[in-house]
Amino acid sequence: MTSSYTPKNVAITGGCGFIGSNFVNYIHDAWPNCNFVNIDKLILNSDTQNVSEAVRNSPRYKLVLTDIKNEAAILNVFEENEIDTVIHFAADCTSTRCYNETAEAVQNNILSFIQFLDTVRHYGKIQRFVHISTDEVYGDSDLSENEQGKVEYSRLVPGNPYAATKIAGEAYVRAYQKQYNLPIVTARMNNIYGPNQWDVKVVPRFIEIAKARGEYTIQGTGKQLRSWLFVDDASAGLKAVTEKGKLNEIYNLGTYYEKNVADLAKTIQEEVDRQLDRPHQPPRYKSIPDRPYNDLRYLISIEKAKEDLGWEPTTSFDEGMRITVASALKEHKHVKMHVAIYGGKGYVGQELQHVLRAREIPYVLATKKVGFDSDEEVERELALLGVTHVICVTGRTHGPGCNTIEYLEGGPDKVFINVRDNMYSATILAHMCRKIGLHYTYIGTGYMFAYDKQHPIGGAEFKEEDEPTFFGSAYSVVKGFTDRQMNYFNQNGWENLNVRITLPLSLDLTQPRNLLSKIIKYKELFDIPVSLTILPDCMNAMCNLMEQRTGGTLNLVNPEPISLYEVVKIYKEIVDETVNPTPIGVETERAQQLLATKGNCALDTEKLQKLAPVLSAKDSLVKHFNEMKAN
Repeated sequence: MTSSYTPKNVAITGGCGFIGSNFVNYIHDAWPNCNFVNIDKLILNSDTQNVSEAVRNSPRYKLVLTDIKNEAAILNVFEENEIDTVIHFAADCTSTRCYNETAEAVQNNILSFIQFLDTVRHYGKIQRFVHISTDEVYGDSDLSENEQGKVEYSRLVPGNPYAATKIAGEAYVRAYQKQYNLPIVTARMNNIYGPNQWDVKVVPRFIEIAKARGEYTIQGTGKQLRSWLFVDDASAGLKAVTEKGKLNEIYNLGTYYEKNVADLAKTIQEEVDRQLDRPHQPPRYKSIPDRPYNDLRYLISIEKAKEDLGWEPTTSFDEGMRITVASALKEHKHVKMHVAIYGGKGYVGQELQHVLRAREIPYVLATKKVGFDSDEEVERELALLGVTHVICVTGRTHGPGCNTIEYLEGGPDKVFINVRDNMYSATILAHMCRKIGLHYTYIGTGYMFAYDKQHPIGGAEFKEEDEPTFFGSAYSVVKGFTDRQMNYFNQNGWENLNVRITLPLSLDLTQPRNLLSKIIKYKELFDIPVSLTILPDCMNAMCNLMEQRTGGTLNLVNPEPISLYEVVKIYKEIVDETVNPTPIGVETERAQQLLATKGNCALDTEKLQKLAPVLSAKDSLVKHFNEMKAN
């Protein structure tokens, strides 16, 4: 046994994730004289509400939402809280995500981790750093009964990209231990189950199937063996590693209790049926092809932890599963992002705030303005805002004396305003978010497309991969360049969501820039179908995608284009029969002039409907207008 280390002020990275949040809940009581700062960027299934309400309300607990590569924020946390101990969970932790989004996994698990180690080194006051690794670094184990568990000095043979990133992280741990004398202890964790686990993982996924008495999908033979370590036992093990582990050493934390996936389904179905107080129904299975990197078995030896730390698991599998199922059957509130808004005082920004408030998503309006304040001031504020996501709604569509985009036509002064507000602001924020580690959403426009021979009225619609075709205004030209830049960033693996909106419409008739507020007053209306962004629908869809940290370009409009005349006609039928505009038919000379000079178009919504479906424009308007009438 070694002498015991006593932490005082502890920073826990990734403490809103599955294992991290359970550790926070456990260790808050286990170390009653400690203060804790939870550092998390809320990726994957991380959720601030995974930490218990009692802990969240404790004066000894703080939550800081930031990426570990955000040196300014991390140093600020360390200095302000006199951190002496780090428990490092933060990681992209699924082999499938690491396989499908390799660049992002390398960024999170290796490059950001190196930056974090450098920050720890520059701070210089950390007395103990516990690095959480995985048993997957050892690779596959044999299924035979006499197979011996891998020990800490066993050869590392990663069988999946996630394990490869963790080995790289361990290599840098070793290098920083040797070169800079960082006081690091490493724990390689076994397969863990318990409350708050991401629903793509087998235990929570099987619980959902059991609730519905559905069919269990079994990958391959279903004979893959896994050790099942309850998360509270894992937390106790990490407590022991922190207090008693030798610096520069590695400790396996696991269990010898094993069960294959098919038998796991039986256990979960029995427990769910028992807790729902209903007759037991044996599980039904459906075999599907095995996924890539699905190793047959991970078996590790925990003898070193027993001898050096006095630790071994104490929770039976049945008891751990009882606790896990009970938690899964309860209703849970979720908070998976904290948003900073740039341009939040404009029309679309205000409508976005309505949606965020309704969803109880925390947000803050940035006070620094790109192009007005220095880039250094903007970045400094952003680094310390404590957010996980940024939404850029900045843009210039009008100005003093002119309420339309014609304001941007003119000489160098107008070019400067146009480029500053419609391109530079969006672009520089994308770079800053990439540097700091924030998910970035840019609300752009579809007003860079127009009906043409390849995309006639009622024909093919413009897709996400299409480049701008309408250059009839200074606004559309600059916005088109910005759209191309966002596409370029996405092609290089940035966490950017570039959404194109057109003719944004809300139900707030007190808002003068609302499309609906305008067109119900017009005496004449263009009667050709165009794409609409009905903001309550589309902003909610966008928030869903942001929570999933979706990237790429997306046409954010309601399906099935509709004419503005038809919009007001529906409004007249449901809300106000006194409105009575005259249609401008597409065959008229005036209509042809409007087609030639305005960005009227239809955007394809196939991608949106796959990712976050919304109602068609007509169905949505009927729904919302009936709600207006009822109120």
